Amino acid sequence: MRILTIEVKNLASLPEAHIDFNAVPLKNTGLFAITGETGAGKSTLLDAICLAFYGKTARLKSDSKNKVAFNGDEIKLSDPRHLLRRGTVSGYAQVGFVAQDGEQYTARWQVARARNKIDGRIKEAELVLLDASGEHVLAQKSNAKQKLLQLIGLNFEQFTRAVLLAQHDFAAFLKANADERAQLLECLTATEQFSRVGKMIFEFHKQKSEALTLFKQKLGDIELLSDDDLALKEGQLTELQQQQNQLQVKAKELDLHLGWYTAKSKLERQITVLTGNLSDQEALLTGRSEEFKRAYLALLTQQIADNRIQAKQLKVNTARAQEDLKALAAQDLQSDIAAQEQVVQANIAQLSSAEALLEKHQPDIAKVRELDQVGNEHTKLAAQFKEQVAQQQALEKQYVQSQQTLQTQLAALETEKNQLDAQLRQSPQLISLCASWPQTFEVLQQYLREHSDRQALLTEQSALQAQHQTALQAVMQVEPKCMNLEQQVNAVQAEVSQLQHSLGELDYEKLQFRRSQLNKAQQALDQQHLLNDELVQLQAQIDGLRHQQHSAESQRKDAEHQDELTRQQLNLTQENLHQVKLRASDNISALRGQLEHGKECMVCGATEHPYRVDHIDSHWQQLIRDFTSQYQAAEKARQQTQARYHEVVSHLEQINGQLQAALQQKAQLMKKQQVNQAVLDELPESLRHVDQHAEQLRLIDEQLALYSELSKTQQQKFQVLQQSQQQLHTLQSSLTHQQQQLQAIEQSQTTLNQRDNELIQSCEQLSKRVAEVYDDEQWLTQFTNAPESAVNILSEQVNVLNTQQELYAQVVKSIEQCIPQQQTTQALLDKVRQQLDSLNAQLSEHQQLSEHAKTQRSALLALDTTPEQWHQQLQDGVSAIRQQIQSHKDTLAQLHKQHDEKVLRQAHLNQQVAEYQSTLEENQLRFLDWFTHAQQQHPVLTEVLVEELLDWQPAIWQPLIEQAKLLEQQRDTTKSQLAHVKSNLAEHLEHAKPEHLLSEITAALKDVNAQQAELQTHIVTVSVTLQTHRDNAEKLKSQQGVLQQMQADYEHWHLLNRLLGDATGKTMRNLAQTQTLKILLHYANHHLSSLSRRYRLTVIGQSLEIAIIDRDMADEQRSVNTLSGGESFLVSLALALGLASLSSNQVQINSLFIDEGFGTLDPETLSVALDALDALQSQGRKVGVISHVAQMTERVATQIRIKKQSGGYSTVTTKES
Repeated sequence: MRILTIEVKNLASLPEAHIDFNAVPLKNTGLFAITGETGAGKSTLLDAICLAFYGKTARLKSDSKNKVAFNGDEIKLSDPRHLLRRGTVSGYAQVGFVAQDGEQYTARWQVARARNKIDGRIKEAELVLLDASGEHVLAQKSNAKQKLLQLIGLNFEQFTRAVLLAQHDFAAFLKANADERAQLLECLTATEQFSRVGKMIFEFHKQKSEALTLFKQKLGDIELLSDDDLALKEGQLTELQQQQNQLQVKAKELDLHLGWYTAKSKLERQITVLTGNLSDQEALLTGRSEEFKRAYLALLTQQIADNRIQAKQLKVNTARAQEDLKALAAQDLQSDIAAQEQVVQANIAQLSSAEALLEKHQPDIAKVRELDQVGNEHTKLAAQFKEQVAQQQALEKQYVQSQQTLQTQLAALETEKNQLDAQLRQSPQLISLCASWPQTFEVLQQYLREHSDRQALLTEQSALQAQHQTALQAVMQVEPKCMNLEQQVNAVQAEVSQLQHSLGELDYEKLQFRRSQLNKAQQALDQQHLLNDELVQLQAQIDGLRHQQHSAESQRKDAEHQDELTRQQLNLTQENLHQVKLRASDNISALRGQLEHGKECMVCGATEHPYRVDHIDSHWQQLIRDFTSQYQAAEKARQQTQARYHEVVSHLEQINGQLQAALQQKAQLMKKQQVNQAVLDELPESLRHVDQHAEQLRLIDEQLALYSELSKTQQQKFQVLQQSQQQLHTLQSSLTHQQQQLQAIEQSQTTLNQRDNELIQSCEQLSKRVAEVYDDEQWLTQFTNAPESAVNILSEQVNVLNTQQELYAQVVKSIEQCIPQQQTTQALLDKVRQQLDSLNAQLSEHQQLSEHAKTQRSALLALDTTPEQWHQQLQDGVSAIRQQIQSHKDTLAQLHKQHDEKVLRQAHLNQQVAEYQSTLEENQLRFLDWFTHAQQQHPVLTEVLVEELLDWQPAIWQPLIEQAKLLEQQRDTTKSQLAHVKSNLAEHLEHAKPEHLLSEITAALKDVNAQQAELQTHIVTVSVTLQTHRDNAEKLKSQQGVLQQMQADYEHWHLLNRLLGDATGKTMRNLAQTQTLKILLHYANHHLSSLSRRYRLTVIGQSLEIAIIDRDMADEQRSVNTLSGGESFLVSLALALGLASLSSNQVQINSLFIDEGFGTLDPETLSVALDALDALQSQGRKVGVISHVAQMTERVATQIRIKKQSGGYSTVTTKES
């Protein structure tokens, strides 16, 4: 990845900047410097790179929660939109680069305000990926962010460590102790996950320990019976069960005797009930015999019901036709026709009069139209002249006001001119000073700068004096501490050697292997027992499922048989319903309606048709309802049997699935059992004795605990040793540094004294130059005491005087401009008044002509009526009369039509009355034939009774017939049941009669039941006790395996926690960072070999301590604290480049920016650093160094200079010195 261009617009102090690394001079150099004063904007360039690639910067990531006001918006402190320059509406950062695929792209971050206004709401920032030309958008927003990560090959954290390097982190890294070094290394490499793993191990170990303790407490709460108590309870249960069996036999015998008496009593009650029912049924039939006979006669009359209904309808139709004839005879249409013809003649006379009136007023209408046109023209001209008059009056008023305003302005300007002239005459000295004020002001500013420098110099001298005293005291305190630390280091080294010898006597790997073998053997044995128990339980489950399968298969066959029966019943009821509907269909009813009396039926050939009806009768309707009800009941039964069949089949399939799963599980368990047995066979003979495992594990745990304790003690002692050595090196380095600092302070004091004398002389010379130009004694005294305040006052006075002079010139110029304007305005005013008089005369003339035309018109027609309206009124009168004539003619034609229809209607009604009377006579003959035949069978039948029975509703007499049939059927059934019960009673009295009475049997059975209840209570109590014992025993047996598994799990986490875990994650972090440090030093040594071939970095043992191998001293291993300042810089730079390589992995990076703070280096070390940077650019990388050190800027020829300007902004230029 290589950066080609950087472009910035309105970010922080940079309003605009463009840097092209492909242009001269940056194109021809590998090393360049970014220089400028503090706060000029050097770091803003690095922020622009981060914004263009990732939309965020490293400087603004510290606070992501708190919000602040930003030009009217509430945004977070970490929001990069803070970089938008104040007073601007938009800004952007754009970077052109070569990606990992070798192609060129442009990344752009941009932000703007709403509506392009300064007070507009700040919008969300947008990230855009463009092609090399910057014209075509390739991706936006989140898509652009993902695409940029792929093209660059680094995330934000890796980029800030691999491209933007800062060696100050590694300077602290070199001087830190082991724990601090681990923390810094974790932060620099972003490997915090190892600390989290250590904490998680500690938390898991804690959870496993608490769970194991709680589980053991629960197992301790389970109680079991002793062997004696168990045997006693089982004996009691056997004895109680035997007694219960004896009582059950006796109770069954008593139940049989009691059942004989119960059956006898039941038969006797049945006889009594049936006898009473038979009497009631016969009495009911006798009492309602007349009612039932009348119902049967009603059924007989239904044969002639159609005949009677037809007779009644014919009588009604005949009466209605006769009434219609009377109504037609009462209508007199001839008189109406004559009256209507007279009305038509009268309307024709009115039409002639209206047409004559319209012809008479035609000349008057034309005259009114002519007068209206003349009056409108004069009125329109008068309105135009009136508008012109108003315009001229407004113009006259405007010119009058302008004259008054100009007069007022002239008076005010004269007054202001006099006042300014008086003020200028009062300050002759200031007037002479204004001529040379720029040169004088520059002298004053130089004096203020040197005066400020001298004040700062005095403050620095005081601070150096305090630093000198502090450094002297620090040197005296450090020397005795060094001697004490040397003695402490020797003592700790002896303790570490003794602990190393003790650890060598314990073989940790062998102990761990032996413990693992014991745990494996114990787990295999426990697994074998558990598998045996599971197989026994599974076999019992399989037997139960097979029994359920057999039962479900029987239920399926039964349901299938029931389904077939209901299907047959449904088909039968459906066929019956179809036949009934067919016979009672509309087609059959239509055929019956076509039957005629005396003619043969086309179906049966009969000449009598008692069932001739127009529609289906109630008898067929009832049959359809009955068969429909039967069909619905059969359909519902069919649905129920089908649901039952599907339910049984589903249940059978479920059982088959469970059985198949159980068989597969059995096969799996048997396979596991074989595998586990093979594991047991492979174990040595010494590991197959379970009783010895616990003792062996206890001995091994004791030895492992001892090893762990010694190892932990050794580590603690080693850490104490490292800390003591580190403290000793630190104190020695501090002593040397403080001595050097003391010398530097003394040298700085001498330099500051010389600079103070120079500033005093310069200030005296500048004061003399000021007094020569402005000799005001009061001001000079104030300038000597408070120069900055005096300069500000004088500058303000000069500015006021300049303002007054400018204002005086403007007033004179304004007076000269006002006088010609006043004269011009007066001439225009006179001209407007002349035009206004002429317009008023013309307006009066046109108004008089308009009034004359209105007077003539009002004599002919009212002013509020137009000639068109008058003409329309006359025409409307003619049209109305014509419409009346047409309407009356239409009415006359309608009356003639009604008269013709009346004659036809009367003839038609007379014909209908004759037909109705003929049909009625035939109907009456058929009724008399039927009545004669029916009266022979039922003498009580009369014509009146027939009419009454026909009026009787079927809903009343049909239930009576059904009740009669039902009562007769019930009576016959009751007689049959009574005979059968009497026969059963006689048979029962002759068979197995008990010897004892009913009361004796009842008392004996009650006593036996009480004994059984009491005995059952004892059985339940003993059974519950035994079942509780068995459940607890089973629970202990099943939980034993769980306990062993939890114990093994706990020991696993206990070992991990002992080796890697702790509450802070420190142990795991240090162990992991040891490996990370080795990898980092591998990369760092690669870079260090090109910077300095003398040194190489190495790790001390398995610790986090770093040492230097000096190749010039026969590969002597030295402490990093012995390195000089320049050497420390080289090592820090190598570490920073190593971290860049570690972060970038396989990503190629050809652009680096280094910001390490060169200002803290002395001249000799700075020279070494510059030589190292020259060597770094020879590796093919383009390196940018950010610094404001003078020697740095002199050595680096190509520079990007950022220069502060007044107004809070900076400019960016690229130069080659």
